[in-house]
Amino acid sequence: MNHKKSTMNKWKRKRLHPAIILLGFTFHLFGCKCFDIRLPPRVHHCHRLQQLPASQLQSLRTQTILRASTKPGSSDDRDNEEDQSKSVTIRERLGQIGTFIGAFSLGSLSVVIFTMVLFHWSLSRDYHTSFTAYQNSDTNKPFSSNQFNGKNIADSNDQKQKAVKLYRYILEQLDSTYVDEVQPEALFETTTRAMLSTLDPYTEYISPQDLMKRKPQVGIGAFVMKAGSTPELLDGKPVSTLLSLVSSAVALPTQLPPSQDLQHSNSQDDGFHVVLSLQGYAYDAGLRVGDEILEIDDQSVVGVSLERVRELLTGVPGTKVKLSFKRPGIKEAQSIYVERNVVQFPNIPYAGILSNDPTLFTKTNVAAGSHDGIGYIRLRRFGKDAGVSMERALQSIQADTKKGLILDLRDNSGGELLSAVHIASLFLPNDSYLGSSEGKGAMYPNESYRSGKLDLTQYGYVSSDNFPKSRNSMSPNSGVDVKQVIDTEKTNIVILTNKRTASASEFLAGVFQDLDKGVIIGSDESTLGKGIGQREIGLPYGEGALKLTYHEFYTPSGRCVQRQFQEGIKKQDPQKKQNELEKVFYTTNGREVNNRKGIEVDYRVKPKSSILSSLLSSSGAYFSFATEFNSRHQWLSNGSADFTVDDKIYNDFRSFVIKEQKRGNLKLEESFDDKHQLEKIKKLAVDSKLQDSNLIQSSVANLEGKIVQDLLSDFDSCKDIIRNELEQNILAHQLPDSELIGRGLNSDELVKEAVRIIENTERYRELLGKTT
Repeated sequence: MNHKKSTMNKWKRKRLHPAIILLGFTFHLFGCKCFDIRLPPRVHHCHRLQQLPASQLQSLRTQTILRASTKPGSSDDRDNEEDQSKSVTIRERLGQIGTFIGAFSLGSLSVVIFTMVLFHWSLSRDYHTSFTAYQNSDTNKPFSSNQFNGKNIADSNDQKQKAVKLYRYILEQLDSTYVDEVQPEALFETTTRAMLSTLDPYTEYISPQDLMKRKPQVGIGAFVMKAGSTPELLDGKPVSTLLSLVSSAVALPTQLPPSQDLQHSNSQDDGFHVVLSLQGYAYDAGLRVGDEILEIDDQSVVGVSLERVRELLTGVPGTKVKLSFKRPGIKEAQSIYVERNVVQFPNIPYAGILSNDPTLFTKTNVAAGSHDGIGYIRLRRFGKDAGVSMERALQSIQADTKKGLILDLRDNSGGELLSAVHIASLFLPNDSYLGSSEGKGAMYPNESYRSGKLDLTQYGYVSSDNFPKSRNSMSPNSGVDVKQVIDTEKTNIVILTNKRTASASEFLAGVFQDLDKGVIIGSDESTLGKGIGQREIGLPYGEGALKLTYHEFYTPSGRCVQRQFQEGIKKQDPQKKQNELEKVFYTTNGREVNNRKGIEVDYRVKPKSSILSSLLSSSGAYFSFATEFNSRHQWLSNGSADFTVDDKIYNDFRSFVIKEQKRGNLKLEESFDDKHQLEKIKKLAVDSKLQDSNLIQSSVANLEGKIVQDLLSDFDSCKDIIRNELEQNILAHQLPDSELIGRGLNSDELVKEAVRIIENTERYRELLGKTT
């Protein structure tokens, strides 16, 4: 403490000494001026006479002699002279006072300016002291601690400041000493990314280039691809990566084989095929899956890149773009106008009542069947209005939801935490504790959440004016009141999850599990385990942004949703992280739940899968066959409600796949050889001209044939899976996504198991740990 106080005294003396000198000098001038004002008039007058030129002085003497020789005038003349003398004296005094005020003001201003200049210079000098030593030294000598002036660091004992200065020192040393020219910006980006990688997988640096690529998703609401070409890149990422993030009723292809429609010319083969047309956007304008776009605003897209097509389709919201396209099976090209808009996927693409009759799986129809009274809602995302969307969906099916409700959170990557709190409030009594979000940073304080009234200030809303409204929500200035819609004591609730269930959807699932208000069923053991809140902070000088994790989500039992990755255990206090993993928490009914492992399911269902079916989706085989099938069966466009894939259609599809494999348009063997190792072995055998070259090539070919044969065997062992996927792809050319979701529920293994658990109340209560 004494050392710190001594340092502060030195700091004050060092900076205030020049100011004290200037202040003293100013007051000295002030004192002299005051003395000058108080001189006797006679002395002051003599002082002024001495300053006059000789000629003026002689003239004054002559006038004085003449006055002396003149007789004294009358009393009036004497009074006038005295008045004039007083007037001159007053003017002189006022002039002296004005001179004094001006001198004092100028002196004071000079003191302030000089003090600020010296103060700034002193601070700059101290800040750069740490680096002046090595700048004047021999840079060929190895660095030593004596070369670095670390006095201020030692005094402040601030490790963060020390790290910053060391980092700057290293950059300047590289710039001045390294053998080659270095790029500071590239070094900064590399070191920043490496530093952030030691934290969690989601804290990252966003470069200015990446920020520039971010554009509002303004377009027509359709995804297009070119047939018979290598998968292209968008924003530096493969199309397959971008399409994998799109939630759809059918798996989207990542590439398309060459078109088999003989009516097409070579130029038309270069068109772009629609693989997804969104309801509410391009679908409503008349664009369908399988249509081949030939022109955009009368500009041909033959031979252009996918990036260029996207540029033509995007634009100002509200404007229209003209599309010329060819529909399979129809010779004449068609043209439509589609309005550009900000494209958003719906929070809830489907909500309805389950039924055994697949022809009645729509939002508006409720059919009789053994599953009547079980509602189903697919929640795809947590947008700002997801709570209102859920509220309306529940109200639309509430009267028919007698037995239970299935809430599908599969493939839901999260979104607004406020929406998760809003949705939880629709199922729970008012003022139920829902959990919290916590962190150690001072910028964003910890928050706890309760059902009922939503405090909008916790989420950045100044008032409720911009918050989505509903009939069940009251909107005072500081919050929104949300009333309970579903009584979980009377309605059995099942939540469906998988490994892509993340963030806000995990928080919501954790609320149901911890409070024993719903059973969690999943195809994987647990959810992703991304229970975090993140914000982007812009960096100075426009150098990108920092996307950082500031909070972690905690469920009502107190466990943390965020998964503890092994890399994090190694890099950050291993013992502490291991202790957190070993913590056990309990639900309301006393069931054990683990910490930092995502949301582990109460009951796991392992649906049967087919590698072949996945390959046929990604390779575009389903899409190509469905496009050709629709071109030969135009009646599907008039009515497809009762369509099913029979054995003839199924066998035709099997023949199509085998034919495409032989032609080389499909390469099923690459599913186990994505790095093309077998092709490299064959090429090496040919180039090396070994004696056994032919034998090696034959062995590799036999191995590839064996792989293909094993995959094709799924046509027999996984017939139901392939049949259902083929049927959905054929219907996707005619129906919107919402109807496809409804039709696919009867073949969904998790939905079937959820129905069985809801209908078996005893089993349902057992899974929740209820004893009475």
